Amino acid sequence: MNTVVMVRQAHHDNIATIMYYSQNIQEVLQAFHSSSEGLTTSSVEKAREEYGFNELPAKAKSMWKLFFSQFADTMVYILFGALAISTVAPFLESDSIPSIGHFTDAFVILAILLLNAVLGFLQEFKAEQAIEQLQKLSSPHMRIRRDGVESIIPSREVVPGDIAIVEAGDRIAADGRILEHSHVRINESSLTGESLAVDKIADAITGENVSIADQDNMLFSGTLVTRGSAEFVVTATGAKTEIGTIAKLVSETEFPETPLQRRMAQMGKMLGIIVIVLCLVILGIGLYRDLHFTEILLIAVSLAVSAVPEGLPAVVTVCLAMGVRRMVKSNALVRRLESLETLGSVTVICSDKTGTITQNKMTVVDTWLCKGKNKELLAQIGASCNRAQLPDIGDPTEIGLLQFAQELNASRLDITDEQVPFTSEGKYMQTLHGDQVFLKGAPEKIVALADGSHDDVLEANNTFADKGLRVLACAVKEGDTVELIGLIAMQDPPRPTVKAAIAQSKQAGIRTIMITGDNLRTAKAIAESVGIEGKAMHGSEIDQLEPEQLMQTLEDTSIFARVSPEHKLKILNALKEMGEIVAMSGDGVNDAPALKGAHVGIAMGNVGTEVAREASSIVLADDCFATIVAAVAEGRRIYDNIIKFVVFLLRTNFDELLFISTCMFLGMPLPYLALHILWINLMTDSLPALALGMEPAEPDVMKRPPRSPTQHLLHGEFVRLAVAAVVGFGVSFALYSHLLRSGLELIEARSVTMTLAIMFELFMVISMRSSKPIWQVGLFSNKYMIGAIAVPFALQFVLLFTPLGKLFHLTAISQQQWLTVFGLSAAGFAFFELLKLLPTKK
Repeated sequence: MNTVVMVRQAHHDNIATIMYYSQNIQEVLQAFHSSSEGLTTSSVEKAREEYGFNELPAKAKSMWKLFFSQFADTMVYILFGALAISTVAPFLESDSIPSIGHFTDAFVILAILLLNAVLGFLQEFKAEQAIEQLQKLSSPHMRIRRDGVESIIPSREVVPGDIAIVEAGDRIAADGRILEHSHVRINESSLTGESLAVDKIADAITGENVSIADQDNMLFSGTLVTRGSAEFVVTATGAKTEIGTIAKLVSETEFPETPLQRRMAQMGKMLGIIVIVLCLVILGIGLYRDLHFTEILLIAVSLAVSAVPEGLPAVVTVCLAMGVRRMVKSNALVRRLESLETLGSVTVICSDKTGTITQNKMTVVDTWLCKGKNKELLAQIGASCNRAQLPDIGDPTEIGLLQFAQELNASRLDITDEQVPFTSEGKYMQTLHGDQVFLKGAPEKIVALADGSHDDVLEANNTFADKGLRVLACAVKEGDTVELIGLIAMQDPPRPTVKAAIAQSKQAGIRTIMITGDNLRTAKAIAESVGIEGKAMHGSEIDQLEPEQLMQTLEDTSIFARVSPEHKLKILNALKEMGEIVAMSGDGVNDAPALKGAHVGIAMGNVGTEVAREASSIVLADDCFATIVAAVAEGRRIYDNIIKFVVFLLRTNFDELLFISTCMFLGMPLPYLALHILWINLMTDSLPALALGMEPAEPDVMKRPPRSPTQHLLHGEFVRLAVAAVVGFGVSFALYSHLLRSGLELIEARSVTMTLAIMFELFMVISMRSSKPIWQVGLFSNKYMIGAIAVPFALQFVLLFTPLGKLFHLTAISQQQWLTVFGLSAAGFAFFELLKLLPTKK
């Protein structure tokens, strides 16, 4: 049974459903003790107690399930194999029943296994919390009237009886009965399966068991307003909505694996195969040298666990989630994790003008009147042909018109009928007020509708536009005659931060293109003031160009004015064909295709429509262009840090393979036992890797060109990886050989060499923090790194100087040996720092 049929069946099976569609408006309002003024504060509190919050029941997340999921990993399975071997080995090696002491290795491996699981659990739990917080932040809002006052509230706080107001672009978040509307049209495909939007009515519908598709006076949660506006009384919220009756079919939001995470997993599997083959070689060498089978098998298994960075996917998830939280503090809400990776590759930012480059604080600064007309009528048209509410509900342009009318004491007339709702294609609005009809919109559009020649109006419009002002024309319609009244010029100055942000993006190899529905002259003036370079083009010219011609035009054209959503999509597709990685901003319902088609879609959080936000990858809480550039910088920082800890883990793991295999090949005693390898892995592969993920941005993060999206994860690192592995191996082998030749006991030689391995890697992680020398970065600029180094050092000290050392077959080392360990580690650190001074190919 398909979803649509199940929805309808659920509706008919819900015997508690009250047929509000068959009742008149007053009956529905009385049922909820509401009125056209909305609920009172006390009524809202009672409704909240009765109905709860407006949200579908969430699937409970089991902490135990999250914990046990840490064991579902190939390398953990290998670790379980090591546990099984160390448990069975004492029985095979002894004729009598082994004592508890024979199982020391097994106990320690089990402890490490559990500790690894706990660390993984804590990392993923923190990531889950971050994602949960983001989901709450990204929840939709609704415009509600309570006690006669309109306000915007989170949709989860809506209760039955509330009076809600929706307009084109809004996602409806509760079921309700329409009270009044203006040419409202709803896309109900999520419930009915019908792809075409339907017109709605306010009259009662007679009949019983009317299907959802035929309830034309009802609005339903999850559906979309595609045109017009409507007021409705909320009749059901949460699980009681029509979509709530099929809550079992609604899965909770999950963040899918990003391309980076998939590449990490693939790389992990590839490394796993390579390492397992090498470990089998080591096992063969050990058997050839007549080493004890169980001991060499444990060594081989432990090396496999150590050499493969099995924690990479978890660390990547944590790093992405923490990066997303930081971006929220910078007013950028990331809805899709994969956009973080793409941000570092963005080559073009296509930005709106109004509100993104400008402040979106529209103020009337000048007017122009047709002969014999007065400013009060002009202001009245602007305020009446208007759906905003003071002080701050609605479109900023319409709020500015209301303030202008208020200053002139011009009266605002109620809308009897919104005859032509404003759309991005039509570019004007027409409303009926009793027996008067008002129009307002783009001057060229209103002039085209008006009778007679109006060259003087267009000339005045051009004069205003050349000053960077936004211009609206107002008119009165009597019968079939449209009479122009005048022009209203509004100022929306550029944001103070935008000019510097555009310059910064240019330095980062990112081009800025302005795409606006405003006048061409206004767009050029604003673009010039903020530093956007290039030619300008009117949207109508785009229609005359073939795709190839548009691509040629885009090479030197960076300003597009009077564009429609279709033009925006054409520009996007042309840029993509040119090989550009595009970040596209938008706020309208018709911007959704371009936002969804862009590599990174960016919606406005303040003035954007709900459908635009849903189609986007990132939502700007402040609608500011500078926030887009800051998001790009953060995306680059996150990607840099992920590469840093990937390289660190690979650098520090393969030297152990070289070290042990060389010792075995030369017939030397094994430098590490299985427990030592696992301990080194635990000390160096967890906290230091996470601390690298918290590293501040490189100084040149926005001074280098965008990264190619096809670039290999380890681009430019293969030689350095090999050098690091050889240096780490050489230092360890030289010290271990010297200790054995000097007559030191094997247990002490192993204790010193193991401590060197840990200290060497902790010094290396400091060097891995930046491609710049440490004196330029600052030794203490990453507070997380201090703890990530201090904790493993303290644990190693405790292990050597307490009875725990006996469990690991280790002993305390002397002061002189500590100095040797630190000296060699510092020398390795200095070597890697000096390598940074060598010129590198870009």
